[in-house]
Amino acid sequence: MNCLIINNCKQERGAAILLTFLVLTTVFVIALGISGLMLGETKMSREVPRSLRAYYAAESGIEKSLYDARKGAGANDMGSPPRCSSGTGAICLAAENATCYSIDVTSPPPNLNIKSYGCYKEVRRAIEISY
Repeated sequence: MNCLIINNCKQERGAAILLTFLVLTTVFVIALGISGLMLGETKMSREVPRSLRAYYAAESGIEKSLYDARKGAGANDMGSPPRCSSGTGAICLAAENATCYSIDVTSPPPNLNIKSYGCYKEVRRAIEISY
């Protein structure tokens, strides 16, 4: 009779270890999922300043085009700012040539349709206006 009780206790002990393993595995998988989400959000929040810098570069291109259109210089006349070293023909705003913009004018005056592309490192943003 004692053997039956001892065998029964061993079987219950094995079930408890299995149940503990399953619970810990579930907690581990949930923790990995949450950490993956947090890493993605951290990476995305790191890109926000770069994205803003590219957006403001594109906005600078729009402002330059509007200024040139009002002065009569023509929206395609970029003036004297240095060209980017990338060879794309973009106008550089920063001394290290990392912040640039380029302008595309698709319709003749008086109805100008201007699209400006801003870039900072590998991030690109675009703004389009009709004037």
